[in-house]
Amino acid sequence: MASKFSALVKDRRKVELKELALPKPGPQEVLVRVVLAGLCRTDIYAARGELATKDDLILGHELAGTVEAVGASVDGLKVGTRVTVNPVLPCKLCKGCLTRGICLNTGFVGIDADGGFAEFALLPQESIMTLDNRVSFLAAAYSEPVAASLAVLKSGIRPSENGAIFGKNRFSELLQSILTIYGFPELPVIDTYLTKANQTVPEGEFDYAIETFASSEVIAKMCRAIRPGGKLILKSRQHEPIQFKLADFLKREPVIYVLNYGDFDEALELLSSEKLKIENLVEGLYPLKDYASVFEKAGFAEAKKLFFDLSL
Repeated sequence: MASKFSALVKDRRKVELKELALPKPGPQEVLVRVVLAGLCRTDIYAARGELATKDDLILGHELAGTVEAVGASVDGLKVGTRVTVNPVLPCKLCKGCLTRGICLNTGFVGIDADGGFAEFALLPQESIMTLDNRVSFLAAAYSEPVAASLAVLKSGIRPSENGAIFGKNRFSELLQSILTIYGFPELPVIDTYLTKANQTVPEGEFDYAIETFASSEVIAKMCRAIRPGGKLILKSRQHEPIQFKLADFLKREPVIYVLNYGDFDEALELLSSEKLKIENLVEGLYPLKDYASVFEKAGFAEAKKLFFDLSL
């Protein structure tokens, strides 16, 4: 095994590719040889300094690879096992963890703990998910967005209801595909990048509206678009403040859902069943050394996802 590895590290001022000493797994840790790692908005926010992270952080939370080494207390994982990662790190001690299963102090791989934009990733065993042989590394590295999409079903929306998606991007396309699998009709997609002059949003027409890229203007449009008592479903992870007029919300009396993730096992099952195709949402695979141009490209592109291929 190599003694050093390449990793994309964010410190207080910049992101750079570094050579680091290869760590040994602690008792309940797993060292993963990363094959593919996907780039998302959260990574871009962290790289720009718009999202607080720990110092000297290895970025990246959407990854797939193989087990390289395991700690002394790790059970059920062997070297060479194909794996992906659930990036959510619950504390398991707070009232939320103990009563609702929703951590009040949630950590996140690639934000609060080192992630997968690296040749190797050191991760807690509880984050590791083994892969069915039917799931490709590319599909496995896409499992986090799939689990995020599944969260909208926790709102109780039904195929018989009239809904809309706000935001035309790869997440809305993924969400549309997943809802179709669960029996929903194709939903209208409101392109929130268009100006008011070019866009007409129906008023009071929808039972629910799902947001995929939030802004103050988008939330206001969603509120106007739903019927009284309708559902506003918020999914994106914008880190700048969003404002809204409380008076407008009072008129509609909406039920608001702010949803994080659905079930990761269910996400992998969808990907292994081949009901869900993600290849058309992938722009390309790039070597880690090209990180600067890849981050720049991802900052302007919402239609396709970019991946780092650690074999290049």
